[in-house]
Amino acid sequence: MVEGLRLSLRKFVMLTLLAVGSVIIVLFSIQSADSFLDGMDGMLRTSMMQAAKRVQVTPGKPTKILEYHIAATYEDVPEVIKESFPQAFITPRALMKKIYKPNIFERPLSASFLVMVPQPNGQKVYVSQRFTAPPIETEKRFRINHQMHSILVGVAALVAFSIALLLLLRSVSRPVESLQAWAASLDESHLDKPIPDFRYTELNALATIIHSSLQRVKQTVEREREFVNHASHELRTPIAVVRSSIELLYRVVDVENSKGRNAVSRIDSAAKTMADLTETLLWLGRENGNELAISEVDVATLVKTLVDDLMYLLQGKSVSVTLNLDHCVKAMPATAAQIVIGNVIRNAFQHTYQGKVVISLTEDTLIVSNFEDNPASSSYLSPKGAEMGEGFGIGLKLIDKLTQKLNWGYHPEHSKQGYTVVLAMHAVNQLPK
Repeated sequence: MVEGLRLSLRKFVMLTLLAVGSVIIVLFSIQSADSFLDGMDGMLRTSMMQAAKRVQVTPGKPTKILEYHIAATYEDVPEVIKESFPQAFITPRALMKKIYKPNIFERPLSASFLVMVPQPNGQKVYVSQRFTAPPIETEKRFRINHQMHSILVGVAALVAFSIALLLLLRSVSRPVESLQAWAASLDESHLDKPIPDFRYTELNALATIIHSSLQRVKQTVEREREFVNHASHELRTPIAVVRSSIELLYRVVDVENSKGRNAVSRIDSAAKTMADLTETLLWLGRENGNELAISEVDVATLVKTLVDDLMYLLQGKSVSVTLNLDHCVKAMPATAAQIVIGNVIRNAFQHTYQGKVVISLTEDTLIVSNFEDNPASSSYLSPKGAEMGEGFGIGLKLIDKLTQKLNWGYHPEHSKQGYTVVLAMHAVNQLPK
């Protein structure tokens, strides 16, 4: 259907059936009128032919029986009949008729009929008849002709069909609307209640399918929620053990053993990344974001701290870091801000191998840009990766979900020289659920 002209199912069915019913009623009304007139003409033609066979007439001596005028020649036919039917157009045994009326809604003022009947002896007999409307009565009575009668019957049939159609659609649409309202109101608190009866077997089956699907979704959500609740405690413990063991290894490993210390350093870096990523995933998986406390956060100081903590990601790389930070203090969840800003900076550090990273803070907008000296050598700057928004790796997808949960503006921009993330941080009174 054309865009902008979409109809509801109820209106579509009603209009379609009304159109089909109207066409059928009109066609049957026309057929009824034609059949009635054809029957009348057939009866009149038969009567006129019977009169021609039973009455003997001679030229110049026409006769009249009942309302029929019978003549042996065309010249003996009444002048008014000859004016209506010229001799050249008369067909043997065919009923010739001419009816005069001002319009189809009024009774005819006059009607002329003629049948030419050939006889076995070769003689032609002309039987004619003419009707005229009766004189106008003093008190005019309302009369309905056959055409008007057919129209009124058709309109009455259409009205009756429309009423029956409306009652039928009402009987069907009400359970459908009830099913729609019930499905829209379903939530965790209503899933344990019994399914209402929607009268029809198909609607009850559809309601059962919807209810079963939502129950499976609820069970899946509950399992994920339990996993997050358990993982929030269980994952921190092994990470803390790894970090403690790394600190011990730093003391045990010989300072001169550069390979050993490099290996421990890589383990330490991986453990820090795993700890930050775990905190991000656990917080993102919590159902209520307002579990995080809101406080006044010095964003500039937070950015400096995160840059210092993440400098290990630039070890062994020819990358410079430039900070342009204005003073900015906002009311926000400190943990959430640390997670988001930390992920943005971490991704910039991780995916810059030779070049510079520029971090700017103006009012409540943080801009993190990385520029590669040789962009063509970096696979993450390929057009495909840029179109998919993967310039900073999988962390961008996490940042996107986190900023949506915090209601922050997040705009990654790709260029030939590098990748830029614009983060609009808004002060909040409480986090959205």
